[in-house]
Amino acid sequence: MRSLWLALRDLTLEFRGRAGILSVVFFLAVMLFILGLAFGPNPQDLQRAAPGVFWVALAFAGSLLASRAFGLEIEDGTLDDLLLTSGSREWIYLGKLAFQLALLLGVGVLLLLITAGLFYLPLGPWPWYLLTLVLGTLGYAAISTFYAGMLARLRGREVLLPLLLFPLVVPVVLSAVRATGDLAGGVPPGEVAGWWQLLVVFDVVYVVASGLLFPYVLEG
Repeated sequence: MRSLWLALRDLTLEFRGRAGILSVVFFLAVMLFILGLAFGPNPQDLQRAAPGVFWVALAFAGSLLASRAFGLEIEDGTLDDLLLTSGSREWIYLGKLAFQLALLLGVGVLLLLITAGLFYLPLGPWPWYLLTLVLGTLGYAAISTFYAGMLARLRGREVLLPLLLFPLVVPVVLSAVRATGDLAGGVPPGEVAGWWQLLVVFDVVYVVASGLLFPYVLEG
């Protein structure tokens, strides 16, 4: 319950300001437009590039949004207040994870629609795209939330975060790219299931490991 309250509080404050999330979406939309021009006018070339472009853009979004998980706590000095609450600290991680996941899913849906328009990505298998999006963003958010908490008190955390984040999320991004590419190419969902199972394994490992280690790195 406390995790849900924390996630809802952060989402309310984030959308009250709106400037941060809107700037990220605008930046990524411009990036997709430039990449669309770079890949040329051939629809087949654009469609082949679409899955990779989409997930690279979403990875950039994750790195830009990750520091916002603890940005408010540092600015207002409320991080220590969270640590003083009774009970285990895992609830803080779960609340921040839910916040990050909600932001990434929202941005991911918008980017998927923009990618479909610019790169001729077929939206026929959209329920399976959403499944891939949920599994991929969960693994990404699990690691980004962990590192955001670990670096929360450090200066230059915006620079350090991507350097630590990207090496660990490469398997998640690659699996999500392959699943998205197979779906876009008309591969039956049953043959894509192997990539989803791999994403589930990454999600479980990342969430459990990060949740167990988070209290120690946060207090350190």
